[in-house]
Amino acid sequence: MTLYLDIIWLLNFLFDSMLLSLTGVILKRKIRKRKIFFGGLIGSIIVFAPFITNAALFFSPLFKIAISVLMVWIAFGFKRMRFFFTNLSAFYLLTFAIGGALIGLHYLFSFQYNAANALFLTNIRGFGDPISWLFVIIGFPILYFFSKDTFDKWETVKIEYENLVDVEISINNQTKQLRGLVDSGNQLYDPLTKKPVLIVSLRKTAGFFPKEVLAVFEDVHQLWKENELPSEWMNKISIIPYRVVGKDNLLLAAVKPDKVVIRVDKKIYQTNRLLLAFINQTLSADDRFDCIIHPKILAQSHHEQVS
Repeated sequence: MTLYLDIIWLLNFLFDSMLLSLTGVILKRKIRKRKIFFGGLIGSIIVFAPFITNAALFFSPLFKIAISVLMVWIAFGFKRMRFFFTNLSAFYLLTFAIGGALIGLHYLFSFQYNAANALFLTNIRGFGDPISWLFVIIGFPILYFFSKDTFDKWETVKIEYENLVDVEISINNQTKQLRGLVDSGNQLYDPLTKKPVLIVSLRKTAGFFPKEVLAVFEDVHQLWKENELPSEWMNKISIIPYRVVGKDNLLLAAVKPDKVVIRVDKKIYQTNRLLLAFINQTLSADDRFDCIIHPKILAQSHHEQVS
């Protein structure tokens, strides 16, 4: 059997380098390409082990662990023990995840079980691995970018869920239970009263309002047209100016609530010193939250401890 050792080494070198790079990307480490490639180079030397005297030593678990420790240390350094073991753990996790994914995909699309290869896995020796190198070369970069995107999404979800709270809003003796996202980026105030504004999607709250008020939420200028509001709403609606990137002098219609109750862990915050701006948009594409909470609302609200 002919072994193309240079091709096998190159593949292992690139594989190890990309794993180190992905580890750095996911952990938000400062990546230096020279160190990443040098770490990959160290990891790839195991390819030459079968041609060295006492080769069994190089295939021992202790040697493999030592090689991976050295790779991670070269790529990211050693600032402190926790920093290092976080890097090492992530590297192992990605190695097993991507390696397992490649094997799983290969057997999903290529492997056919029959009596002739019943002992297939136990008969793999040396470099006679059934997974084609071309499959690995093509599949690994795809899994690399897929894994990065997946971890980024997990991180976003984690951050969002850490800031999700239960919200109860009451207007004109009607109450609605919502999920809210506490967002430090929401700095919307009423310029006259200095009250913070909580942004609410109409998707679950449209039943609060008559059609005349809903029309004002859709287009604030309806307030000055022939659109008479019911008397109980006349003193509840305020107009909030705001701006977004590239646009100025925009207006939102907001409502003064009877009260808003926000539950955060074991604390209950209650206030009516705020305004609710209702918009006809879905705030969360996957329905995780229905409103965006100004952080000042929690700071200025009185709260009680729940036992």
